[in-house]
Amino acid sequence: MAEPLRLALATLGRRPTHWSLEQVHHRPGAGATGIYQVQAEAENGELTTDFLCVSTAPLPADIPATVQLSGPDDTTLTVWLHPNDPLLPGLPWACDAQKVGEALFLDSQSTGSLPEGVPVLATVSYRPLRRAVLIADLAGQRRYLKVLRAGQAAQLAARHQMLRAAAIPAPSLIDVPAPDVLAMHPAAGTPLAEQLMRDGAESLSPRTLVELLRRLPAEAMQLPERPAWSARVRDYAKGATAVLPGEATRISELAERVHSLVASSPAGPKVPSHGDFYEGNLLVSGGNVSGLLDVDALGPGYLVDDLACFIGHLAVLPALDSRYQHVPAALNRFLAVFDGEVNPAALRGRAAGVALTLVAGAKHRATTADPTSWRADALKRLSIAETLANEALTLES
Repeated sequence: MAEPLRLALATLGRRPTHWSLEQVHHRPGAGATGIYQVQAEAENGELTTDFLCVSTAPLPADIPATVQLSGPDDTTLTVWLHPNDPLLPGLPWACDAQKVGEALFLDSQSTGSLPEGVPVLATVSYRPLRRAVLIADLAGQRRYLKVLRAGQAAQLAARHQMLRAAAIPAPSLIDVPAPDVLAMHPAAGTPLAEQLMRDGAESLSPRTLVELLRRLPAEAMQLPERPAWSARVRDYAKGATAVLPGEATRISELAERVHSLVASSPAGPKVPSHGDFYEGNLLVSGGNVSGLLDVDALGPGYLVDDLACFIGHLAVLPALDSRYQHVPAALNRFLAVFDGEVNPAALRGRAAGVALTLVAGAKHRATTADPTSWRADALKRLSIAETLANEALTLES
């Protein structure tokens, strides 16, 4: 990548002095994007540290603030300087601390003035060409920013309003003068992941989660339907194979087993569905769910898919961190209740599909100190997915 990075920086009047690959985001069938940290020198000798994104995703040639180059094997590479993501028009605004502070921290209840200083911005996640999530902290207050593709922020805002009108604890929104940026107050409560690590979330009844899902508003059935994670298992198997090429046959066989299980096990009636229901999107307080996050996929679906999403993520937590020592017991506790709500074979088969979608993500956890540490994690996730699929097959027979 030295030459593409050099050519891209030349358009900015700079030359690279050092660069390193920070992350790769791979979407099977849609391309891959690398994020590079680049130290560069301008013509006047000024030194800068920037992040350049290089993508193989097919994009129009006339997108502003990008450079298109010919890469290996005549692949067209699109390069941009973060935060000028060509499909996330609101990202430059969301990365401007002064503008974010003026929009999100105005103390309208008292003097109408800003707290002293500007907020500290931090990127929680950045999926090039798809979305970004940032947090802004100022004077003990926190706000969240979600940057989306053109037109998606209004749709997501409508989902938040729909849920809040139905007394579902989605975060409250803040109007901002930026395109396709959704800003929100933090929801109350403790992340469920923390309670799972501490004691397996023993104060949270599994029935509480089922009841929350059953309270999702009927209006959600009028929203567009998105395929469940397990329904796209073959695509995610390609991502898993990309990071574990030596396990290609094993991954392919598992994907086919899951595909068959999804087709053969009864899913039940279509109902309002969250679409990405797992511990990372749940805040709890006093045995209740106090915050339901990431509601982008709200719409028609199956209860079994929401519960399987929760089980699939829960099952892989010990692979992520050895401190999740209480999770195996919690997994059995949640399964015992969920089995009474949906078909047990369908639950495990679809949970296996969810676990398989998480295999490729293990590579993002690589560290500079141990760049191969992710491999053991990925193999554990694969093994967990196989165990769930085998349990489903046993129950189905």
